Amino acid sequence: MDSLTRRHLTARQVHIVTTFADMGVDQDIVDALASKGIVDAFPIQEQTIPLGLPGQDIIGQAKTGTGKTFGFGIPVVQRLGLDPAPGVKALIVVPTRELAVQVYEDMDMLTSNRSTSVVAIYGGKAYEGQIDQLKAGAQIVVGTPGRLIDLN
Repeated sequence: MDSLTRRHLTARQVHIVTTFADMGVDQDIVDALASKGIVDAFPIQEQTIPLGLPGQDIIGQAKTGTGKTFGFGIPVVQRLGLDPAPGVKALIVVPTRELAVQVYEDMDMLTSNRSTSVVAIYGGKAYEGQIDQLKAGAQIVVGTPGRLIDLN
């Protein structure tokens, strides 16, 4: 980049890449992400993770595929600790079965180095297995409204 181009760049045009470790994410979560080739945070994650880690409420909006699940999921997993007591501690409600599966897979990956258990609750599969997972002490539930109401 020549000096003329460099002078015309504004703070908005330059994006410094932030790693998850830079944001204070626990090493076991950083390792789980790195095992999937994920090292650098997307902008939505840079904005939400530092707020979510200490427990502040967050609302984020970003295009599909830009990392919203990790933006809220990393703080949820980290705040639960390495070995949370059995029983539901976090409920993530999503509108569709497909999104429930996607969010479940991401949350399961984030917890892969912890004793935290994640369960997906959605229609189209048997109640019994979902109920068994809840009774076994799952701490994070990802579910669709209809099935969550059915199991109430």
